[in-house]
Amino acid sequence: MRKIAIMGAGQSGLHLAIRLVKSGYDVTVISERSAEEIFNGPPTGATYLFHDTLQLERELGLDFWSDTAYHSTGFNINFGKPDGNFAFGISSRTSKPGASIDQRLKFYQWIKLFEKLGGKFIVSDTTPSDLLACTAQFDLVIVSSGKGPLARLFTKDEDRSTHEKPARKLVQLHINDFEQPEKTKFTSITLDALMGGGEIITAPFYQKDDIQCSFILIEAIPGGPMDVFDEATTASELLVKAKEMIRTYLPWRYAAFENAEVIADNAFLKGSFTPVVRKPVVQLNSTAAVLGVGDTVILNDPIVGQGGNNASKMANAYAKSIIARGDKPFDVAWMNETFEGFWDYSKYVNRFSDIFLAPAKPHVVEVLGAATQNPDIASDFVNGFNHPPALFPWLDDADAAREYLTAKMRSAEPVM
Repeated sequence: MRKIAIMGAGQSGLHLAIRLVKSGYDVTVISERSAEEIFNGPPTGATYLFHDTLQLERELGLDFWSDTAYHSTGFNINFGKPDGNFAFGISSRTSKPGASIDQRLKFYQWIKLFEKLGGKFIVSDTTPSDLLACTAQFDLVIVSSGKGPLARLFTKDEDRSTHEKPARKLVQLHINDFEQPEKTKFTSITLDALMGGGEIITAPFYQKDDIQCSFILIEAIPGGPMDVFDEATTASELLVKAKEMIRTYLPWRYAAFENAEVIADNAFLKGSFTPVVRKPVVQLNSTAAVLGVGDTVILNDPIVGQGGNNASKMANAYAKSIIARGDKPFDVAWMNETFEGFWDYSKYVNRFSDIFLAPAKPHVVEVLGAATQNPDIASDFVNGFNHPPALFPWLDDADAAREYLTAKMRSAEPVM
């Protein structure tokens, strides 16, 4: 039985660990925190998972909240002008529902299942110097440490990394408004964009203490009109600032947040990071190497909600490659090949994120404008969040966009 170690107990690491242990591998997960410490710790990112990712979890028996958490199919995208006026909006539905589960609850339950299945879970502060010893004990060592110190061992891929600094300042709050639930949507994702200012994303959120609420993620362009949170230090202060900002710059959305309250004083995240793609392999010496997965090697801004989805899909791709390898060595060539196989998918995810982080190109504005009038275009666009390659090449190329729109408009013409 081949022995595999996974450093980190997050979305990609635990998904990969459970898939491998169910496939007969001897798997050890090494985490800085216990399951209980994760559950009782501070909030993590409110990861929204689309249908394809949820289906991967269902295949492994990991979707414990299908009957308790709100799942949504509605998808609204609104654009506001810098003067506070509404520009245009798109409303459609995803073909299958998605959901956002508090990762503290999710990881706690996944760890318990992993151990029940026979996996080994070790709590330890793994340092870079520990990795070499691990490679002597295991057939394969995979680093899934997100933004931690182990991730910094992996070299930045200059050709695939498109950012030198954070593209957005991020504020996440968990909010509720049960007195007027129609004002805070619990069945839809909504993305409100202020041209030149940033974005506000809201979606249903199932909090670890069995609270069905909503998360609000504010993506402020540094130095722009939405960048007003530097002095706020508590969830309540952040929400007050958010309401003031929305009332000033997106007044047409203010009613949705007017009565909102944070569910707890610690129900927030605040910060920023630079999106990056890193080389997938760290060569520790002439014979020992480790492989990176998830945010360790592909770290995207959350603007189009791909972080957790990409992490799970990457874990699934890695598991398939590991299983297909059989008894052959997990050498550096295989590691790079495994990563490149997933990059064929993730390059579209990364580009999708970059398109939304940058000022909209004319053909993108044209596509979005057409989506307000043509339900098929709106459906294509919102369902592309589930599978970003479906958005290309027409979202990224003016000529392809023109051909796409022509075909869609032609198909919408009435048959005489």
